[in-house]
Amino acid sequence: MVRTGSGGGALLAGAAMALLLAPVGAARAQTPVKIGVVEGLSGPPAIVDFGESYLQGVKLALEDYKAKGGKTPIELVVYDDEANPQRAVSVVQRLIQNDGVAGVIGTVSSGNVMAFAPLLQRAGVPLIAGPSAATDITTKFIDQKPSFIFRCSMIEKYQIDAILDWAVKNYKKIGLLHSTTGYGKFAAQEATAGLKARGVELAAVEAAAPGVNDLTPQMIKMRDAGVDLILHFHESFELPYRPLPRLDYKPTFAGNWGLSSLKVKDIVGVEAIQGTAMGQALDLSDPKAQAFNKRMTEKYGKDYRWPVVAALGYDAGQIMFAAVDKVGKSDPAKLRDAIENIEGVQAVSATPAKPFGPNDHECLGQGDIFLGIWKGDTVVPAPKVMPQK
Repeated sequence: MVRTGSGGGALLAGAAMALLLAPVGAARAQTPVKIGVVEGLSGPPAIVDFGESYLQGVKLALEDYKAKGGKTPIELVVYDDEANPQRAVSVVQRLIQNDGVAGVIGTVSSGNVMAFAPLLQRAGVPLIAGPSAATDITTKFIDQKPSFIFRCSMIEKYQIDAILDWAVKNYKKIGLLHSTTGYGKFAAQEATAGLKARGVELAAVEAAAPGVNDLTPQMIKMRDAGVDLILHFHESFELPYRPLPRLDYKPTFAGNWGLSSLKVKDIVGVEAIQGTAMGQALDLSDPKAQAFNKRMTEKYGKDYRWPVVAALGYDAGQIMFAAVDKVGKSDPAKLRDAIENIEGVQAVSATPAKPFGPNDHECLGQGDIFLGIWKGDTVVPAPKVMPQK
């Protein structure tokens, strides 16, 4: 301490300066790091199911981070993108320019992610995308060193590959049902090309607009074509099941991971959904997954609808919050580096302990995704060979 004039005066001046500076330093040390979360929380029911479930997982991850003594305060800034790309771009601009977030998590729609990901890449703010599934979300940016775009979600190509490998071994006549949305057309192209590569031709192909409420004509055509497995890539997951009793038709369905939603099971009924298959990254026969499932059920009750989506949201949150803690302040560039190099993740889903690397920004690899099948009230890993009907 520098002394000026009398010793007492210098001491008093120094003490006064210390009192002035200490609260400012303490306040700065406690300023929360803001993390934006963008999800579809209104709009089509399937979108809302995805968005709410992923957000539930993220919120639980933040609770656990705090409970385990995370040293860096973190604040979530949550926006509903309303399943609309223009809205999604608007809220991400707000997160960057007004809210000053260090990182972003989200969203459901792959089209929305692809609309705002370039903004985050240019701004140098890291994104962990999810639960969007379009195959090329991270690969479009991975060569832009450094890439700020990561993902913790199912990946459409890996999901479809798992379905098709299983389908061609177990079924003689395969049909395809898809929506006329961008997602439905993309999934249909991937499925058609995948079957062709495996030497299999589709027995029937049917498309329907996203707003339809009756798929009886499509199901009649599937039945008349003798289809025993329907590849289901329509966002109204429950609709194909409804006319089946009247048509005396009992095909197996396999498709989008949305078919694992507890809400879909409740709508179509346990008996109707038996044998339905879909891509998965959460094995509910694993004790760790069972413990997570129990916690979520107790916390959210009937609002908890989608174990695998919530688990991937939880793991995305774990990764983001551990990286924030490692950096210790709001620094997007350093946060990006911390995310890419994060290790020791104790994931609930199939996400590995070290999910990312310089040339791979996907938390799930092809080997991490398996085929799940409804058995009773639970989705379990599908057997490689199905018992014949």
